[in-house]
Amino acid sequence: MLFRRVVLCALLVAAIAGFLLSAVQHWRVIPIIHAAERFEQSQASIEPGAAAPPGLAQAHEHGPADGAAHAHPAAAWEPSPGAQRIGFTVLSNVLTAAGFALMMLAVMAAALRRRAVTRLDWRYGLLWGAAGYVVFFVAPALGLPPEIPGAMAAPLAARQLWWVLSVTCTAGGLAGAVFGKGPWRWAALALLVAPYLVGVPLTSANPFAQHSPADAAALAQLAQRFVWATALANALFWLALGSASGWAARRFLNAALEQGVHGFADYSSRP
Repeated sequence: MLFRRVVLCALLVAAIAGFLLSAVQHWRVIPIIHAAERFEQSQASIEPGAAAPPGLAQAHEHGPADGAAHAHPAAAWEPSPGAQRIGFTVLSNVLTAAGFALMMLAVMAAALRRRAVTRLDWRYGLLWGAAGYVVFFVAPALGLPPEIPGAMAAPLAARQLWWVLSVTCTAGGLAGAVFGKGPWRWAALALLVAPYLVGVPLTSANPFAQHSPADAAALAQLAQRFVWATALANALFWLALGSASGWAARRFLNAALEQGVHGFADYSSRP
């Protein structure tokens, strides 16, 4: 029963956070992606058949961290502009939000069951959302800022591995400091710097070197705007996800947990 409630709550939370993220992306993020793609297509038309510059990723991806979800190497299928692209973006955001909501609600349910937290509502959910924002966006973005299409980047596999390391260490450090016991729990915060000691995958000093100086300057401005736009979009996404999860946990999960505890107590007291 508890599992079913967690899943249903996650779907409800995902709809709220996913549609909000899509709206903010449509307003602030996607126009920057479209502008950068025009430079990318212009460069490709100038040098038809030219090999990609060393270090240039053959595909670029954008998730909740940096815009509409898509990956389009040459000759690959991609949604057509307009309703199809918007629809796939919204679907991707909602499905991604559902995964994060399942994870967050499962942790909230475990914390409530073990009495690690004594109160949980939308206000406390904001703190959980802020923690998710730090873990899944801020910490990775400090090493690997969100990139616009057309920028030369480190190899994709290296970036993905470092992203996983950053998320794991940041989540472990925050969880150890908050839920750990004893003065040594603060030592867990040392995990926050571990990914940077390992080393961030190297990127080009000039990620737009393959473009003309004028285009490179314009793309550099777009890249700066893109970082701030994705930071805003993700902040709103995670705060909505956290507050909605806290509200759902209080409204729907508390009753199931209390019923389960009382039911077990009644059963164990029988002769």
